[in-house]
Amino acid sequence: MNWYTLILTELLGTAILIILGNGIVANVVLKGTKGNNAGLVAITIGWAMAVTVGALVANALGGVAHFNPAVTVALAISDKTGNLGFSSYNGMAPVGMFFLVIIFQFIGAVIGQLLVNFVYYKHIQKTLISGTIEDKLSVLAMHSTIPTERGKITNFTMEFLGTTLLILAILSFGKFNSGAGLPSFYAPVLVGMVILAIGLSLGGTTGYAINPFRDLAPRIVHQFMPLKNKGKSDWSYGWIPVAAPLAAGIIVGLFFLI
Repeated sequence: MNWYTLILTELLGTAILIILGNGIVANVVLKGTKGNNAGLVAITIGWAMAVTVGALVANALGGVAHFNPAVTVALAISDKTGNLGFSSYNGMAPVGMFFLVIIFQFIGAVIGQLLVNFVYYKHIQKTLISGTIEDKLSVLAMHSTIPTERGKITNFTMEFLGTTLLILAILSFGKFNSGAGLPSFYAPVLVGMVILAIGLSLGGTTGYAINPFRDLAPRIVHQFMPLKNKGKSDWSYGWIPVAAPLAAGIIVGLFFLI
């Protein structure tokens, strides 16, 4: 498989992930939508389906369906062949593919969030009319995660734990499939189930970013969104959903390297 298939499917799949994932959040938290106040369960199911659909599309088109630099890092570290998890692709050195995958994941996340904002633009405006802190936070929530209770240690631990469970499952499923002859669509479905489990069990704390770009790219979009009364982008918290998942990716990758 050619290297450009790898990076383009990462861009497309990550965009789908954000469109459907932050799309369900927007539908729930913004004023005047048909899904307003549908609650955490709707958001959790929506995010699980977002991961599943994005991964199914990317896999069908010949991609690896990472959509998450923490996953990319973990698979690169755990690959004992030295191919950084990209042995099936040719035309470029593994290191080049590694960095391009991460870059295109970020671009895909930005594109996805811009499309969500365009679709929900009037609802965003409607929500911000009041100027209340709660409504400003609702608009931020359709971009990035917000903890229910702030605490650097507890928030970091949650994001680290959630990402650890996700990557542990992904790498374990890869071993389960070795030589088993299972259909290619089984992995996206199982990973979607893992996302659902993490969201339902742990999502009530930080909103379970468990993916640096799922939080960082939309937060940057929020920062530059040209709307009055949008509020701050909360960068004092924004480092946690980036650093904790990456730390988890490194540690789980090293564990599977042993």
